[in-house]
Order: sequence, then structure tokens, then C-alpha cells
Amino acid sequence: MLLNRIAAITVSLAFFVLGASAFTFTAPAQEQTWAAHVTDDMCAKEHMMDGMTDPECAIACVEMGAALALFVEADDAVYAVDDQAKVGDFAGQDVTVTGVLSEDGTTVTVHSIEAR
Repeated sequence: MLLNRIAAITVSLAFFVLGASAFTFTAPAQEQTWAAHVTDDMCAKEHMMDGMTDPECAIACVEMGAALALFVEADDAVYAVDDQAKVGDFAGQDVTVTGVLSEDGTTVTVHSIEAR
């Protein structure tokens, strides 16, 4: 009888532990603000088309299939942008962006953007 109870408790604890491990709790990503330059993912840190301004080059690259991106000099990184429409009017410009960086550190979900 006692062994049956111990076995039942052991099995119950095992299910509890296994069930609890299925739920991982992660803190929500924190909103950040970056000083950035709206570029494209083809040219990235430096626009390469001779005779064009940064905005002209970024727009031309987007027309050729590139996506707009954010170059953050402080991080020496180029980040993808979750919503191209939010950054479209700022192609080739310096901006202040507030948003959340993806868990893998590659994409910014833009909450707000304004020219600097």
C-alpha cells in the first residue's frame, strides 16, 4: 500500500516536472531607441552608386529588389526592418528609431521613427 502511494506520488511529480518544463517564460523584449541611418540591405553601411545621393541610391536599390534597413553606427550593425512602409519616407536619411530588436538580434520592429 505504501509502495503504491510512493509510486503514485513519484509519477505525479514526474508529470508535473515534465509539464512545467514545457512552459518557458521569457521576459518581453524591451523597447530601445537608436540613432540610425535608413539604408538598404544591398549597400548596407555605405551607398555604392556613383553620382547618387544616399536617398537616391537607397530608392534605386529598393527598386532593384533590396529592402530598406537600419545602419546603427554605434553597434556597427545593419538591422532588417519589420515593416518597410514605416521607413519608406526616410530612405537615405539619419533618423531616431524606437522599437524592439528581435530575439536573434537581426530585425527591428519599428514603433516610431523621426528624422534627425
